[in-house]
Amino acid sequence: MPVGGRVAKSGYSNGFSGVGRSYGDINEELWITSIAMAILILILIAIALLYILYEKCNKKREYFINA
Repeated sequence: MPVGGRVAKSGYSNGFSGVGRSYGDINEELWITSIAMAILILILIAIALLYILYEKCNKKREYFINA
């Protein structure tokens, strides 16, 4: 019986992790999460651009009203 270090496992990997989920399922979950995050980032960028355009138009309108 080894006292220190690592204990070697015998046999080959069957493609499943220790929690009983396949690597393919984990990989698919990562893809879905990545796509969802990309969509969320694009929505936030679009909102920021619309806000910038709104502020620009608002400043022009104030200029013409006060002139």
